[in-house]
Amino acid sequence: MRALSLGILAVIAATAFVGQAWLRAAPAEAPPPGEAALRAATAACTRTRARIPGGVLGISDPHADDPGVIDLIAATGVHWVRAEFYWRKIEPVPGAGYHWAHYDAMVKAYARRGIRIQAILTYMPDSLPPDWSQRAAAFERFTAAAVRRYAPLGVHLWEVFNEPNLPGYGWLTRGNDTRANLDGYVLMLAAANRAMRKNDPKAVVLIGGMASDQHRGLPVETTMARVYRLGARNCFDVMAFHPYGYQGRFGAARARIDALLEKAGDSDKPVWFNEYGWTEQKAMDMARNPGAAGNPMLRALEQRTVADAFFWFSAKDYSSRYGTPAFGLATYKLERRPSFYTFRHFVEGLRQ
Repeated sequence: MRALSLGILAVIAATAFVGQAWLRAAPAEAPPPGEAALRAATAACTRTRARIPGGVLGISDPHADDPGVIDLIAATGVHWVRAEFYWRKIEPVPGAGYHWAHYDAMVKAYARRGIRIQAILTYMPDSLPPDWSQRAAAFERFTAAAVRRYAPLGVHLWEVFNEPNLPGYGWLTRGNDTRANLDGYVLMLAAANRAMRKNDPKAVVLIGGMASDQHRGLPVETTMARVYRLGARNCFDVMAFHPYGYQGRFGAARARIDALLEKAGDSDKPVWFNEYGWTEQKAMDMARNPGAAGNPMLRALEQRTVADAFFWFSAKDYSSRYGTPAFGLATYKLERRPSFYTFRHFVEGLRQ
């Protein structure tokens, strides 16, 4: 219980710190779009006909574009990475053109190493107008451009923002109200669906990975009830959830998500646990804890198959700042920890 409590506190501290990287004045609050307009937008959504991968094991890292992190992830032996595409970096001034060179290099580097990308579209530009219809139109153009550019390079899975039930970590900023902007998120989800369907027949839409029960967030049940009420069932192909707080109980996390999908008549959707990590580095050292009973990393990895995909967070620490929770398989300076070797040992075992 002590380890579990410490882990939950570390997760909360880490997400709070991650938010600091993008802590700015919150964009002007936009009045929610009308429900009629929302229903018209979601009514146009369609599901993918492409095969959705299963049995996925990968790494999620906010520094996935760092060449050193690319090499580190490749050294673990995994074949998947969850990588962010920062809209506000690619298009800092909406309508003034896109800056792709940095992400071109990232996508090609992973392709050379045989690693597939589950992409996340994150962080709206600060200069977007406070009108959801204009925001959605800009997002649809941006998504279409990204899909056209990277589908030929093998990127077909696109997550629409991160943790839309918890602001500050990929969706809006920490000063925004999650509940007040949930309808806006649904409009953006519908816009992304339209862009992907028009530009890549293999595109798969992931709803933004939902945070578990953390401070300032909406429960996943509350969030998804509104998503379904607005008719957005066909706007996403994969349900994504981050099972922090469920250490050793991934089955309970999956049952929770299955229950809300079944209630909505949407139980045929794959469920991805596409972000989960742990911070007690000594406990993850196989020299100390060689088995799943005592090693929280091995315990989580052995339970990963209750979901259709699982991504470990993260390859390296988010920051070198003192007190930053140590989620990384390596330090911020890419010094490998024992947890790196534990993770790699597990991946190698899957191939035997």
